[in-house]
Amino acid sequence: MGFRDGLKHDMQNLKKDIEKEVQRAWTIEYKGHCIEVVNKMKEESLLIDGVIVASNRRKSIFSHLLPYASLSGILTLENGKTHKVSVKIGGYISLNCIIKIDNETIMNESEKLEFLPWEHKDKIIPFIQKQVQENTRIVDGRLPDDDYFFGTGKPRLDPGLFDLIINEPKTPFFVSKLMKLFKEQSENPTVKARKATYDQIIFDHIAIYRDEIIQELGQLAFDEHVLQQEALWLLEHAAHRDVVKFAILILGFTNCEEHQELLYTIGLHDEFTAYAIFAIRSGGKGVNDQIWKLVQSVHGLGKMTAIELVEAKTPEMKYWLLTKGCENRRFTDFMALRCATKGELDVALYENSISKELYTGAAMIIEGLLDESNPDGINHYPYAGAVLSRFLHHAQAHCDTLEDFYPIIKISEFVNADEEIWEDRLNEQWKQHERTALQEAVQPYINNPKWSQLAMDALQQSEEIDFRSIEIARFYQLDITALLFEWLKKEPTNSMLFLAIMDTRELQPIKDLCAFAQSQFSLSSLSIEEQNCLECIIQDLHEFDGIGIPLVQAALKSVNENLRLHALSVLTEWSTTFRKQAEIQQSLNIIATTTKDKEERKLAKLLLK
Repeated sequence: MGFRDGLKHDMQNLKKDIEKEVQRAWTIEYKGHCIEVVNKMKEESLLIDGVIVASNRRKSIFSHLLPYASLSGILTLENGKTHKVSVKIGGYISLNCIIKIDNETIMNESEKLEFLPWEHKDKIIPFIQKQVQENTRIVDGRLPDDDYFFGTGKPRLDPGLFDLIINEPKTPFFVSKLMKLFKEQSENPTVKARKATYDQIIFDHIAIYRDEIIQELGQLAFDEHVLQQEALWLLEHAAHRDVVKFAILILGFTNCEEHQELLYTIGLHDEFTAYAIFAIRSGGKGVNDQIWKLVQSVHGLGKMTAIELVEAKTPEMKYWLLTKGCENRRFTDFMALRCATKGELDVALYENSISKELYTGAAMIIEGLLDESNPDGINHYPYAGAVLSRFLHHAQAHCDTLEDFYPIIKISEFVNADEEIWEDRLNEQWKQHERTALQEAVQPYINNPKWSQLAMDALQQSEEIDFRSIEIARFYQLDITALLFEWLKKEPTNSMLFLAIMDTRELQPIKDLCAFAQSQFSLSSLSIEEQNCLECIIQDLHEFDGIGIPLVQAALKSVNENLRLHALSVLTEWSTTFRKQAEIQQSLNIIATTTKDKEERKLAKLLLK
């Protein structure tokens, strides 16, 4: 998020907080009639018996510089007698409401405006506890502060992902100031002191400073009971995720055994799993059991942390890791090596026969290990040769469907990769005889013509598109472009279809795909799904000079940093004619002068020369 976007985001959050704090209502009964005064950010209203009889609308929040507003209306009694109702409302530090009937004051109340950052907001811990009570797990990854954290209407990241990818500069002295404020809060836990700590926590993202905070907390010389008391207070009042994270880190430096169940419940949400485990590990008894419960209960990025830190002590635990550990395919690349190692996949596959469940689980792990984008992939697994060989052996008994066959084509692609790639592998852990044996073992499966026919049948007849059918068809070099466009009519924002068409590397299909996106997408206000599809196109337009120029223009104007970066990269490869277009030049100027990312600014300035 650039400086301007960040400032705008902060101002929107501030405005929401002020709106909630100043929204008040006063009600009084007078001779059988209800008089109500309602105060909002930009409007004050006087209601008599539920009907608005006077209101004052403000054009902006700055109109509150005028401290008081006056309202008046007529109250008519049943006997026909009328009374003038006058209201005076306003104030800076306190919100005062004075109601008079004729000249008699019947109400004079004052409510202090404190602007406490946790007030008037849904609290995070009760939100999580309610889900867990109703479902025994988290079924909705949203949090009450999503709009505050990401921005209203902005894309959301998977819970926990922000902490992994954040790459923002640190605010000088953030941690030292936070520790000082928390020390003052612990010594004198007044509302004022707690507010100061709370405000400092949400000033920046705790994830940036996690290690530094842990180091500082380890040096605190405080009574453990006091630390725990203030941590629990923060958890109880937390309406912002960073406050929850900071509070859990504090608990991690106390004997929090009696709060293990609370930590476990919080840890069921992937946003907090890593933090909860940090605190759970200080709890003493049954730590590994608690972490193992989380391994089995979380499904997203939190699972990765839990698997990383758990000790698989029993055969049952190892079998579970091999069969269930990589069920969430979105994160298979993160978990594959950990599940293979802790579950002892090499030992499990050494058996003469295995269950279909284990074959399927092993297939998911192998797909993750063979993913080219996985930094912890197959080349980091010491038993790779043996595992791939044994998997192919067990495929004789279990390879019945396209899903069963899919990892086999990935093995074939791996062992038949370019010699230059294999030269590096043979210089590391692999031996030539292992590669040769795998090539010989995989080929009979590849030569079986039924798989290409099954893939084509699935694309023509299935009610749902499946990425395995597409990749198997492409592996056998089948012409499925027309089928992909037919599917695209039914699923116009299926990014898998966009990737498959771009992978044809053929000019006409790519032209047609760009035209489809231009006609179907709202280029000025792209949805998250449309952004994903557009990224699939633009990241591979480098060699197609000038194709999809309206899409590149839309990407340059997008709030999506990946889209902008891909568009800039494409323009560096295209002829200079396209970057000289007025609209492109305007977008480049904006990026060069406003974006926070150095690489973006550098590329934009280069393209402006």
